[in-house]
Amino acid sequence: MTVVQPVPAVEAGAEVGAGTERPRRPVRGPKGPGVWLRSLIGVDESVLSMAPLDRGRYTAMALIVVNAGILAALSMTVMVQKFTDAPLVAVLPVALFWGWVIFSMDRWLISSSHGTQSSGGVFLIRVLLAVVLGFVVAEPLLIKMFEPAIHRQVAEDRRVERASKLSALTSCNPVPYRPLPATGAKSCMDRRLLITVGADPAGAASTVASLNGQVSALSKAIDKDRAALQRLERLGHAECGGQRVGDETTGLAGEGPNCRQIRSERAAALDTSRLPERQAQLADLQTKARNAVEAQDRVNARYSTEIAQEIDKQLPRPEGKIGILEEDDALLALQAGNPMVLLFVWLLRIALITLDCLPILTKRLSGLSAYDRQVADHVAADMETHEVFLKHAKLQNTQARIEALRLMDEQERDRRLSRERHEAEARNSEDEQMKQQIRDFAARLKGNPGSAPE
Repeated sequence: MTVVQPVPAVEAGAEVGAGTERPRRPVRGPKGPGVWLRSLIGVDESVLSMAPLDRGRYTAMALIVVNAGILAALSMTVMVQKFTDAPLVAVLPVALFWGWVIFSMDRWLISSSHGTQSSGGVFLIRVLLAVVLGFVVAEPLLIKMFEPAIHRQVAEDRRVERASKLSALTSCNPVPYRPLPATGAKSCMDRRLLITVGADPAGAASTVASLNGQVSALSKAIDKDRAALQRLERLGHAECGGQRVGDETTGLAGEGPNCRQIRSERAAALDTSRLPERQAQLADLQTKARNAVEAQDRVNARYSTEIAQEIDKQLPRPEGKIGILEEDDALLALQAGNPMVLLFVWLLRIALITLDCLPILTKRLSGLSAYDRQVADHVAADMETHEVFLKHAKLQNTQARIEALRLMDEQERDRRLSRERHEAEARNSEDEQMKQQIRDFAARLKGNPGSAPE
């Protein structure tokens, strides 16, 4: 900025002529917090002294910028406390840093507009930037304002989610165990709802089924053989006792050939069936089947316990810490279920965003002030001064180059004269040597080599 020279004061006692008054500009304001506040948004007090009526305006504008920074710090405090369990002492540096970042952005938006009336496109970009920052600042504060209702909604959402997850896990992992149909098993696998535990009820059930099958098959075979033996025994008694049973006996009493044949067939069938051995085997299988059933009961009990434990591990905790993303989802659910909540939330959001956009909005809406015009004049004066300085620098540069060329010409001329002087001296020396040689030669011709005419 161009320094404003103070107007000399009228000497005390000097007469003031008609129609004249003491100059009113510049007016030095009192030193205090207002000067410091205005300096935060880039106000030059030396220029503002020429427009003292704008001091209050720019002081209020500085307070708006400071308030936006404080609001951002509070918002970051809420957000950090939502994400971490850090104490307030650890949260404060982060919150203050974020407040400083928002304050610096708003300060730049204000200070860069002094002395100018930005175009609509530039103003729109600045407003969009302020709106984005406003959203970032407003959302945590908005969640804090609706915290009781949000927490109730989160508790309800968790209860519903827990019940839904419990139903899905229970249907995919039935207790007591039973095999799932192919389509149901594939659906549970795709949704990752199948639980694997240490107990193997399917194996226990397979063992029981296998043993029961063996017991049933052996029992049927034994019953068949026992029925055949009983038939032969009954026929033998009838044949030997003279009873007639259809065409199977003769009706003649005594041990005849038929009686002995039937008894022989019964003895052979008894030896072939190994009935006592197979009955012992059946009793052993029945014992094993009973033991398998008891083992299956224990496996099923352990399976039920392990499945219940695993399901409980996978279910969401209703009492867990509520994160900011979960709170945001709950707020959206509240808005979807109640139009009044939706209206109130957006009114608060717009109010908070407007508070953050106030610095640039107040600057734009208030238009160009006297201070802005004077800043523009000072900038123009600075540019003129800079142009004059550049012209002077160019002139000095041109003169320096001319002087350098002149010195180069003089040096070149001195070198040329020195070279010509050396060449002349060399020629004179050569001429003198030639003359001396001629004199010596003439003296030798005259026979007096020792003397030569001068």
